[in-house]
Amino acid sequence: MKEKQSVKELQPYVVNPIVCSVKLDANEGSKDLFKDLVKQLGEEFYLNVYPDDSYIDLKKSISNYVGCEISNICVGNGSSELLDLCIKTFVDRDELILSLDPSFAMYSIYAKIFDTKYMGAESEDDFVINADKFIHAIKENNPKVTIICNPNNPTGSMIKKDDVIKIIKSTDNIVIVDEAYMEFGDESVVEEIENYKNLIVVKTLSKAFSMAGIRTGYLLACEELVKTVEKVRPPYNLNSISAFLATKALEEKDKMIAYAKGIKKEREKVYKSLKDMNVKAFPSGANFLFFHSDIKNLEEKLVKEDVLIRKFGGKLDNHYRVTIGSEDENNEFIKAMKKFV
Repeated sequence: MKEKQSVKELQPYVVNPIVCSVKLDANEGSKDLFKDLVKQLGEEFYLNVYPDDSYIDLKKSISNYVGCEISNICVGNGSSELLDLCIKTFVDRDELILSLDPSFAMYSIYAKIFDTKYMGAESEDDFVINADKFIHAIKENNPKVTIICNPNNPTGSMIKKDDVIKIIKSTDNIVIVDEAYMEFGDESVVEEIENYKNLIVVKTLSKAFSMAGIRTGYLLACEELVKTVEKVRPPYNLNSISAFLATKALEEKDKMIAYAKGIKKEREKVYKSLKDMNVKAFPSGANFLFFHSDIKNLEEKLVKEDVLIRKFGGKLDNHYRVTIGSEDENNEFIKAMKKFV
């Protein structure tokens, strides 16, 4: 049996299989932040029954964390599933999805899977996003859905909240703001979901909450949009263990806040170190730094030092992304970089 043409031509999202002691390639968080929560599962936790499909306990914790109503929340198997659901829900075949260029690779992959069109609006020099030019692209191309990753992955660049609101106002169609890394920035538009009926905010526990392994994300929007997405959401899409651990982690948000504060401090240290080495690093509002280097085979050289970062190719050849890890991990990265600069 042959796959459909859009899948046949698809280049999959590839995860790096290389293993290093200092793993700074995937923007993961601290392995210790919420590890004790697993012990709370206890003997009263049963695996033979389906999850509560309303996920009411998790939604209550999310509601308390972000300050919205339960009716404004949809939960999913990572923010990736929620982005997938949004495209299924709002974009028909051959309609356009507009995003940034460069940005998270999965946006264009979803577009290809669902036989929709995809366009990335190019950023300015040094990957700064010009809101007025982006709005011009929206008005010129009339995308069915616009996706803004803020802070942007892989560049770390930030769009000011006022500019995001200008973008939302520029169209009647859906604007999705992917705030996977926003706990490390300060320009969230979550509090605007009731003010703009075309706004969807997608967030995750994978980054600042350091819980990538439980694959838990959530979508925030006005009640009407949430009800529409819920029509497409499959039942029991989040498993009981993930829902339980996410609920408990959100109840201990102070741990995350302290952790994120530490990451911001380390981010500035690593940024300064790279600049001191005359490496072209770009300002970031996320838990990673994006930088340019002409050092030949830099990724391979760092792997030999037991340090793994993310290498990019194509238009982003000679660009790299390094996750901000623990103080020791960051020091190992800086130490290794100094050998080759």
